[in-house]
Amino acid sequence: MLDKLKDIDGTAFVMGNIAPDSGVPNEDWSQFNPPKVISHFKTRPDDELFFDIDKFCAEYFNDELIRTYSKKQYSFFLGYYIHLLTDVEWTRDIYYELLKAYPEETKADKNKLIWTAKGDWYDLDFLYLEQHPDFRAFSIYENAVDYENDLMDLFAKDAFENRRQYICGFYRGDQHGDLHREYTYLTPERAEKFVEDTVEKLVGMLSDIKGVEYK
Repeated sequence: MLDKLKDIDGTAFVMGNIAPDSGVPNEDWSQFNPPKVISHFKTRPDDELFFDIDKFCAEYFNDELIRTYSKKQYSFFLGYYIHLLTDVEWTRDIYYELLKAYPEETKADKNKLIWTAKGDWYDLDFLYLEQHPDFRAFSIYENAVDYENDLMDLFAKDAFENRRQYICGFYRGDQHGDLHREYTYLTPERAEKFVEDTVEKLVGMLSDIKGVEYK
């Protein structure tokens, strides 16, 4: 999406894409501040597919607000909006697909299945970075040092910088398995197709948003 959009503050756009996942975790990562139901606008917490994107737009990304935004603000909230839309697609196409493919494991211990599958999900990130060392979005993110949050009261001022340090440290580390193996729960091909399909869908969905222009 970054490569397709015109007149975007790349750093603010990338930070906006990561911002919903910038809640500060407790010691065992079972809770976050702010909670995910708040950062992801999940006004129906029991419905895993429901993200109240209309609520997000009403508060942060409607035409009236967009007219007042700086380039930085616009780019950030566009990124945040894209994260929420992508999470809807991920939940439907990857998460539910996983549960459907492993009904017995889901019934026995859904959380165990998800964390096992995340071994594939995270390793695919490492594999992608190994194969694409010049990945533009990650480079922008890694170099956004001391990015202070002056955009959303939901998060602490240092929340985005703390999350950036953690994510970059994680993906520059060696916390992964054998990257050149057979992937059981999510293959590289399926992951790539998800990205391609989602970008194509989002390009259409964003066409009516004020200020969105493509190269």
